[in-house]
Amino acid sequence: MMKRDRITIAICLLVAGTALGLSFKAGAARKMAAPTVVATVDINRVREGLTERVDAQAGLIALAQKIETENAERLGRIEELQAEITDAVDPARQEELQQELDLNLVRAAAWREYIKQQVDIEKSLLLQDLFQKITDAVAELAEVEGINLVLVSDAGRVVQTVPDAQMAREMQVRQQISTRRIVYASPSVDITEQLIIRMNNSYAKEQGTR
Repeated sequence: MMKRDRITIAICLLVAGTALGLSFKAGAARKMAAPTVVATVDINRVREGLTERVDAQAGLIALAQKIETENAERLGRIEELQAEITDAVDPARQEELQQELDLNLVRAAAWREYIKQQVDIEKSLLLQDLFQKITDAVAELAEVEGINLVLVSDAGRVVQTVPDAQMAREMQVRQQISTRRIVYASPSVDITEQLIIRMNNSYAKEQGTR
């Protein structure tokens, strides 16, 4: 009888030890699986708040003014040729001026198309450069703050329709709903302002060292 009791006690201790071991392992697993720290950022707000973007926009405005000046000069020359053709009496001179006018018109059209493409390239490069810098800054801020995941937030955007658009209003709404990424995000997880301040400080520091 005592032998049977000893066997029973041994089995009970074994079961208890196994259960205790599983409990310890489960506890260790829970400790290893730390909660994911999530943050959100509004890319549009960041871009609009960057000093670097404002400076870049100023550069584009200066470029546009330069283009406008050159365009006015080209148009002025075309108007001069048109006036000279009207005043010319000699048919040969008129023909010569007309050929020069036609050449200037062709060159002006080609120049405008070239400038249009160049401005588009400049704007696209500006957006690409800013987005890459925002991405890098997000990664740096996340590393400093111990953030594991940063999502692009569009929670505050209102679904709107454009009456004059080619797409039907219903399709506009459907498209906006289907592309919505975040329905709600607590302001406490938003790092937009932190990112703007960090990037502006970094840009000011770079400008000061030049």
